[in-house]
Formats: sequence, structure tokens, C-alpha cells
Amino acid sequence: MGRLRTRLEDPLFVRSPSGMLPTPRCTELADAAAKALAAFEGNILHRPTFEPATARRDFVVTMADVGELHFLPRLMARLARAAPQCNLRCETFPIEDIELALEEGRCDLALGFFPNLERPALYAQQLFMHSLVCLVRADHPHVRSSRISMRSFLELSHAVVEPMGRSHELFEGLLKEKGYQRRVQLMSVHFLSIPAIIAATDLIVTVPQSIADYYVRLENLRIVEPPINIKPYALKQFWHPRFHTDPAVRWLRESVIELFSEHREQSRAVSTRSARS
Repeated sequence: MGRLRTRLEDPLFVRSPSGMLPTPRCTELADAAAKALAAFEGNILHRPTFEPATARRDFVVTMADVGELHFLPRLMARLARAAPQCNLRCETFPIEDIELALEEGRCDLALGFFPNLERPALYAQQLFMHSLVCLVRADHPHVRSSRISMRSFLELSHAVVEPMGRSHELFEGLLKEKGYQRRVQLMSVHFLSIPAIIAATDLIVTVPQSIADYYVRLENLRIVEPPINIKPYALKQFWHPRFHTDPAVRWLRESVIELFSEHREQSRAVSTRSARS
């Protein structure tokens, strides 16, 4: 108190018959302190909210192009209805940079199959299980049924897509583990041209089930069961703990769960690091 009196060159309190009374300078300081405390409580301690109907926000997500076919139609429809002034931007990051992008807030969510993100430093929430199937043209001269033998499979020329994400590695790794070799006539990092290529050639391609279901509506193609048992794999959404309580990011990931989770209630209860929602 002595230092404050010296600094302000004011006694702050004076004696009177009724007791100690504040000086005008002391009263000014008290009023200023009260306003500062009120501002702190209102701006800092107040829990922020996100009102999707009126909010203006750019969300950034990352996923493979095959993921965009699966996730974006319904997700954009949800934004149009519930958050009409919010925008969604899909960005591609190198696999090794996704975790840093989530940490820095340059990306809100990563959606898909990303084994490299299965780390204690991130939250992960399962959406659904996925499987792989093969595609050939409907009138393929050597594949005439919904199943194909391993011998026929290995004799065919293959198209292989290596997109962002790692689902293709499951199948390629399994073939290598079993010692199977086949000719890869086409290697690509994009799914966009695959249906037209398969429809115009005798190539066979192995793709996620959802993309196969989409392709058969575009071209005269046929789904074929792979000749080797491929275990289903989990597609998840990932986010960084820094933004776990951010109301906008929370709304986005809860929207993803509502739209895509096969077991929504279970996913809400068992998600993220150490099974915390």
C-alpha cells in the first residue's frame, strides 16, 4: 500500500470522525479495478458458444479424394441446412504434416484411414468399418461372375490407386505377405479417372466398397469379391486436444458422428484418447 501511495502521490485513505474515507483518487482506482474485473469475467471466463444458424466460420478438413465422395455430399447438405453462413475447405497435407496442421489449427478434422495419426497426442473417434472390393467392366471376357479365383486375379493386369491415406497398403501388404505377384499396368494417385479406365479396358482394380458402389452408377462396371480375405478397417475422425473444447470444432465433429457413425451412441461414449469423449 505504501508503494502505491508513493507511486500515485496520494494517501488513498484519510481519517475522519466516522473512520477511514477513500480519497477521490482511491475511488477512481476502485471503479477502474471493478470494471477491469467485470471485463475479465465477461470476456475471459465466459464460456464461448457456437450458434450454427448465425455463425460465420471456415472449417478446414483433410481427407483423400475417395473420402470426399463419401463424406462431402451429406456434410455439405448439413452445413447448408444448419450452418448456412459457414464454409468448408478441403485441403491436402502430406501424411507426415497432418498432425502438425491439426495442432496449429490449420486443419480442424482429418477424416478417413490414417494409421499414422493413431497416437496418444491426438483424439480419434471411429465412424464406421470399411472393406475393399474389386471392379471390372461388366462384359469382362475373363471375369464372368461375382467371384474370381486367385489364379485368374494374378493373371489379369491391374490398376492400383495410391491416394492420401493408407487403405491401399492393407491390400498391397497382404499380397506381399502371401507372396503373390501380379502385373500393375496402371499406377495412379487419383480415383477420378478409374471408372472410365476400367470400363474401357480389361484391367481390374481393388477399391473401397463405397467408391465401388458409386462407380457402378457411373459406368458399366461390376463388383467382384477379392480372392483373398481382407479384414475390414476403421475410418475415423481425428482432432487435436487444443481444440477439443472449441465449440465450433465440437459441433463439426458431432455433425460427422450423426451423419456417418454406424453406432452413434457408442461412438460418443468411446472416442478419443483414453476413451474420453
